Amino acid sequence: MKIIILRSSFQTDEFVWNEYADLLKRLENECHAEITVIGDETVDTLKIAMLPDAVMIATGGVENLFKRLWSAIDVEMLNTPSSTKNVTLIADGRNNSLAASLEILTWLEGQGVEAKILHGSNEAILSALAQQANPLAGARIGLFGQPSDWLIASGVDREYLRSHYGVETLDIDLQRLVDGIKTVSQKEAVKVAQDIVKRSVDTLEPSCADMVEAAKAYLTIRQICQEERLDAMTIRCFDIVKACGTTSCLALALLNDEGIVAGCEGDMQTLMSMLLVKRLCGAEAFMANPSQLTDTTTMLAHCTIPLKMCDDLTLRSHFESGIGVAIQGALPLTDYTIFKWGGPRLDRYFVTEAKAVASPYSNHFCRTQITLDANLKPYLLQHSIGNHHVIVRGRHAETIKRFMEQQAPR
Repeated sequence: MKIIILRSSFQTDEFVWNEYADLLKRLENECHAEITVIGDETVDTLKIAMLPDAVMIATGGVENLFKRLWSAIDVEMLNTPSSTKNVTLIADGRNNSLAASLEILTWLEGQGVEAKILHGSNEAILSALAQQANPLAGARIGLFGQPSDWLIASGVDREYLRSHYGVETLDIDLQRLVDGIKTVSQKEAVKVAQDIVKRSVDTLEPSCADMVEAAKAYLTIRQICQEERLDAMTIRCFDIVKACGTTSCLALALLNDEGIVAGCEGDMQTLMSMLLVKRLCGAEAFMANPSQLTDTTTMLAHCTIPLKMCDDLTLRSHFESGIGVAIQGALPLTDYTIFKWGGPRLDRYFVTEAKAVASPYSNHFCRTQITLDANLKPYLLQHSIGNHHVIVRGRHAETIKRFMEQQAPR
């Protein structure tokens, strides 16, 4: 974590280190912060490659100093759309620091830059920075069954996940879901099914009975997530097809819409990718299979997607089995980020940005399909991190890269 501290010309670096000794020491020890103090006499010699993780306002009278600091930041970096979305200012209020921060915050907003002020006790500031540095801390993940048999390279070291990122994982017996589907309220399931049909532009293969059974799976999974206080879940979904004659595709779509990150096939690496972009970028993710590659485009497809990501949806059967309910979502032709975080200890990642382009729909692939103007052949055919990748609306590559750089061994 890199932190720049601004002080007025009426004070010295020594004053800053003495005045804020406890906070700065804890920033170095607990957040591994690299701290640089800047005054009027040093700012013009700076050339900064990227925004620091936070700018601490130590005194009043540094508003123009901040503007000069902003000018020192690499121009190309500032022109990257996702890189200027978040600026964090620190001000505990002493020495007119809060007043100066409020002026800077207003100036940043006028530049079209999102910013926030961390204000309060040292403990509150450190806690907020820790959450910013590790947005995954405290997350609880439920694993409904084991990963699907074909996912031979998509597991995560769960103990490392707990010790390094503070993420807890919980095994949930699939029988609990099977039993729950049998006992869930028929009336409530019918209502959910009717509401989804009303939201869709068409219903092709699924019958009314199919819709109700898929709604039962959703209600049961949601109830278990609530009981276990889960932030995310992934499911060995093909076992549900066999045991219950329905699919979890609709359930996963609705759970993602409601803020519970939900993934398919027990794929923990992809679920962690989805959870990270939700916590880091505030965006839902489409978990999909790369399905067709050309020298200029990449098509990805899957049978579920957060409904919030779609312009409209058609209700279909599950592609492989022809059973239950799946989502055929139409995605807007806009900018997207393609991302995958992988390896047993999450020590690999791939991220790039691309625009969705129009392409004909095919019945030879999973129901929701998106084609991006990106040639991913060199990566996917030689160095791919597993099968599934996630698609996120918007340009978030720089935000993700900054997080990954913080995870590099020190």
